[in-house]
Amino acid sequence: MSTDNHHSGASAGPAVFKLTRTDVIVIGVVCVGLGIALGFLLPALGSLAAKFPIPFGDPIEKLSSFDQPWVVTIRPIVGAVLGVIATAVIAGSNTPVLVDDDEIVIGRENDHPLRISRTSFSTAYFADGKLTILTEGGHQAFRGEVEGKKDSVAAAFTSRGYRWGEI
Repeated sequence: MSTDNHHSGASAGPAVFKLTRTDVIVIGVVCVGLGIALGFLLPALGSLAAKFPIPFGDPIEKLSSFDQPWVVTIRPIVGAVLGVIATAVIAGSNTPVLVDDDEIVIGRENDHPLRISRTSFSTAYFADGKLTILTEGGHQAFRGEVEGKKDSVAAAFTSRGYRWGEI
């Protein structure tokens, strides 16, 4: 949700679009908080599931019927663990995009990122909310979601002389 764009006049460095550590912490706090809250609220959800047709109503109703003290204690802990897992999945599914003067790097350095050189680059644009990068010959090198505002992403490409097109 953040952009590390050190840009003033001529390009002073790469523009990086990725989740920051702060973003991951906020996502983690929200996910863990929701997991704990669901652990505490499971009995209320169970009674709601008994009255109204909600998704996964039968399993929720059965799970909420367990009221032994150890189960009541463990539910929020299990919710917190599921929140941590959800945070890891969200953070892991985010693909960093680095736009530099000489190349575009998609992915993490330690995970064999896709490198698109300036000479093989053709154009970039947003289609259906996803960044699409084409190489010469019209081959789609990347299509996916990227952190950052569309205008910031477009400016990162155009300010470095890359072709940007709108579809």
